Amino acid sequence: MSVAFRRGSTTGANDLTITVRDNLGNLMDPYRVEYAVYDFTTGLEVLMGSPVNGPVRISLGNYYAPVMIPADSNIGSWRVRWTIQETALDPVYQSVEEFAVVGDSMIPSFTGNVNTDKLIQSLRIVLRDNNPDRNLRFAPPASEKFIQGLTQVFGFLWEDEELYEYLLLAVDDFNGRPPTTGIDLNDIMTSATRWRSTILTRAAFWACQAMALNWIANEFSYSISGVSLDIEKSSKYQSMQESLDATFDKMVEQNKLSIKIIKGLRQQRYGTGIQSALGPLSRPGVQSRRNMISAGYGAGS
Repeated sequence: MSVAFRRGSTTGANDLTITVRDNLGNLMDPYRVEYAVYDFTTGLEVLMGSPVNGPVRISLGNYYAPVMIPADSNIGSWRVRWTIQETALDPVYQSVEEFAVVGDSMIPSFTGNVNTDKLIQSLRIVLRDNNPDRNLRFAPPASEKFIQGLTQVFGFLWEDEELYEYLLLAVDDFNGRPPTTGIDLNDIMTSATRWRSTILTRAAFWACQAMALNWIANEFSYSISGVSLDIEKSSKYQSMQESLDATFDKMVEQNKLSIKIIKGLRQQRYGTGIQSALGPLSRPGVQSRRNMISAGYGAGS
């Protein structure tokens, strides 16, 4: 199952697609191409809507199914069953594409990389932004909508692309601290898991800084007839930001100490000459005449 959609969303040209080719591998528009959507959450296909739907043609041989996911749909596996007939005389054949329907507290893949998506979800857990339906807060979502007759009033504080950017900044910061390293986000979940908590701490720092900037713009103070209202949250995020900054500095210092570094003096390959009455060393590897005189050959011997 490669793709997932939230309830209430609509698929587009890059989602549920199909490509039709002839026997020679050339793109073609078939005589018949249709699709039907099935709820497969129970293990049995349950038809949703009409059994015959016409897809949208993107280009020669390329189509996609514009599917509106119901707001009260079941969460789990769904299917698109394609029906294709190349010519009027050819047999009809079918192709099945699976996708997932997820709830509002679940996050579909943003990067397409399993390891990076897991890292984004881990950062949400660190920031306690992984389940807005459970972790209630006084913060309205970007847009309100109805789900099963109830108005959703809580939403995520950070979007996936924002958390992804904070993770990139954290990795850049870690790599730039001496001794320099060259890890990436995929390494954090594979070969460099020992530095995972450090990267998440720094990414949380950037997330708090971004939120503080937003609240600076939205702060205000109101007072009338003895009733006052102050909305000021930037200092709270800045305080948390400072705490995360200090924690990261300590963590990255200890992490960098675990990197093996070989230190030594740089020496010339063929020896070094000395200053003498015959003149100094003129180039590497050449000794003066005095330096070449052995102690066993003194004057008068």
